[in-house]
Amino acid sequence: MEETNVTNQVNDNEIIETGTPEETTKNVLVVDVADYATLDTEDLIAAVKSLVDTAPIQSIKAQIDEAKKIFYDRSNEAYKIALEKFKGEKGEGEGESEGEEQEDFDYNYPHTNAFKAVLKNYKTQRDAFYGDQEKQMKSNLKIKLDLIEELKGLLNADEKIKETFEHFKNIQERWKATGQVPKSDLDNLWKTYHHHVENFFDYLRINNDLRDIEFKRNLEHKTTLCEKAEAIATEENLDIAFAVLQELHDGWKEIGPVGKDHREAIWKRFQTATKVIHKNRNDYYEKRKESYEENYQAKLALCEQVEAIDYSILTHHNKWQKQSNIINQLRDDWKKTGPISREQNDKSWTKFITAIKTFNAKKNDFYKDLKKNQKDNLAVKQAIVEKAEALADSADWQDTANILKKLQSDWKKSGMASKKEADALWNRLKTACNTFFDNLKAQHKIQDKEFEANLEEKQNFLKQVEAFKNSGDTKQDIETIKGFINSWKELGKVPRKNVKSTEGTFRKLIDSFFEQLDMDKAEKRDIQFKTKIEAIVAEDDEAKLSEELYKLQQDAKKCKEELTLLENNISFFKNAKDDNPLLKEVRKNIEKQKEKLNTIKTRMAFIKSL
Repeated sequence: MEETNVTNQVNDNEIIETGTPEETTKNVLVVDVADYATLDTEDLIAAVKSLVDTAPIQSIKAQIDEAKKIFYDRSNEAYKIALEKFKGEKGEGEGESEGEEQEDFDYNYPHTNAFKAVLKNYKTQRDAFYGDQEKQMKSNLKIKLDLIEELKGLLNADEKIKETFEHFKNIQERWKATGQVPKSDLDNLWKTYHHHVENFFDYLRINNDLRDIEFKRNLEHKTTLCEKAEAIATEENLDIAFAVLQELHDGWKEIGPVGKDHREAIWKRFQTATKVIHKNRNDYYEKRKESYEENYQAKLALCEQVEAIDYSILTHHNKWQKQSNIINQLRDDWKKTGPISREQNDKSWTKFITAIKTFNAKKNDFYKDLKKNQKDNLAVKQAIVEKAEALADSADWQDTANILKKLQSDWKKSGMASKKEADALWNRLKTACNTFFDNLKAQHKIQDKEFEANLEEKQNFLKQVEAFKNSGDTKQDIETIKGFINSWKELGKVPRKNVKSTEGTFRKLIDSFFEQLDMDKAEKRDIQFKTKIEAIVAEDDEAKLSEELYKLQQDAKKCKEELTLLENNISFFKNAKDDNPLLKEVRKNIEKQKEKLNTIKTRMAFIKSL
């Protein structure tokens, strides 16, 4: 019976190739490193230490490299921030160069010693492992070469065929029990071994009974491997399933041939179970890719939020503080976002940390400029305080009150300064203003007593005004009402607490009189406007007076816009006759707007003159 490839019934592209010990063990133990970036530094070190203490040392190079990248990125970033802070605290213009500054600067990132200790432990274990492994693999190579020589000698052995076959089985067992050899010798070693096994089975053909017994035993072993492969197809931990499958394939290679009648069937059974495990693993990684993509897009969105910061509006400490809080929240959101692939993590983390660095650089620049400007701002505040203190005892009540109010407004616009010095200046400003306004209140009390007589006269005068009745002679009645207004002014001021009520009563009376008169509406409105403004002046209400002026300014603006529109419209009538109805209407409206604008300007001038 002819036999070929009796030691290996699968070709090279149907099995999982055996790699180096490191490569093989990597497949056995798969640890996801994508979450490392979400850990804080202490947790990162703890995770790496646990890995070094518990995982096969040859399997964790990728995790160690990722942890080193993350740790030293953070360390470098913290160093830069600390250096900028050091420079800022040291201040500028002290006669030292940047190089001299950095010579004085000393910074150690927290936990650096702890991290280096873990790395040192890893390197020590790794070097020891590979040193021992290299020695062992060289020893294994010599053992296997000796076994091949022993196998070659079986063909010329002076022993019975059964004893020779048992000797062959013993060589196979010792071959299996011997560990791995250097990768550079692996391929040639296997080919040589397989060649001499085939030679042995050619030699063995003369005894079919022994060969059939071997075929039967090999079939039993391969059936057992098939059952194990079918069993692990249901294993939930796909990394474990894949690792076991590798071991089964390695075992398959070590088992000799089976009978020709069973060869194809047993291989198909093993191959079918293998494909199920591969499909489960591929499905898992495809599904994980989908979740990775969702998480990746979420992290890109966080990057875009940092990149989209409008630095032009961050003009104040409080705004920078608020934005810093948002950045911290985005960092937390980043950590909470699920895992992504290493490639995605490298891209998104670089994008995110670059945007964060830009933010930190802009923030540092802001506070540098802020500190630089604080001296100028302090000088401005000092000048404001000195002006206020010079006016604290002034008796020019109205002008001084206006100046002090403006100084208080200037203080708000004067920018930030050293808190301690600014607080001291603010207390001086407050004291100066309080001194003046306390004096003003006292003055008002004195004046109010002097104005009591005016109040009594105005109250009596109001009774005379209330008794007025229209005579029917409009011209005469207008003169009488104007006389009331002039007399009211001449009676002088009343106490502040009575201004609003007395002025309001008088104005209502005057308005009611004018409403009863048959007179020119424009003139009536003009007199009523002036009466209203004079009442506001009497109340000493600057805010209300400013409001009236603002209203007029807005009316003037609208009026000018309307005039511009009408004058543009008239250009459409270039060829129209002067008696064209539409042209006449436009010209009429233009004249109305001009009259209205003149009235507004006159009223604005009246307010400004008071």
